[in-house]
Amino acid sequence: MEERKTIFDYIGQVFGTFGMSIAILNVFCWLFGEEAKELSTMFAFGAEGLSSHTMMQYLLTSALIVGERYLFFSDAFIKKMSIPLRTAGMFAVTAISIVVCIVIFDWFPADVWQAWAMFFLSFGVCSGLGVAITGIRERAENRKMEAALERLKRESENT
Repeated sequence: MEERKTIFDYIGQVFGTFGMSIAILNVFCWLFGEEAKELSTMFAFGAEGLSSHTMMQYLLTSALIVGERYLFFSDAFIKKMSIPLRTAGMFAVTAISIVVCIVIFDWFPADVWQAWAMFFLSFGVCSGLGVAITGIRERAENRKMEAALERLKRESENT
């Protein structure tokens, strides 16, 4: 039985996604901020950090990503689609959403192919890590459930 989600679950996921995004972006500021200062609005302050405009843009992007995740992984909208197809669909829609944000918010020059290459590389790495971490967490949860089921079986046999 799937637990019903509330608006507070959604908000928690948005801020979790936002927090990870901002942490990664701050590392990028520290590493590349001075060089990227002239190319990107995200790095307007160079290695000093992020502007409130950039952080609000990332908060909006985080809300979009979590909404897309809800759309693809709850049965409220999509009832009969395999997990791999849901995952692929979510990644495709998320990539498109981020591309739209890149263009609208001018995160980097849209006519520089190297910037796009780096974006897709980082998107791929982050997506891969997310899938790997989710898989590890799911396997750990399944092991706990199997252990609990075995305990229940033993207890019912002993009574």
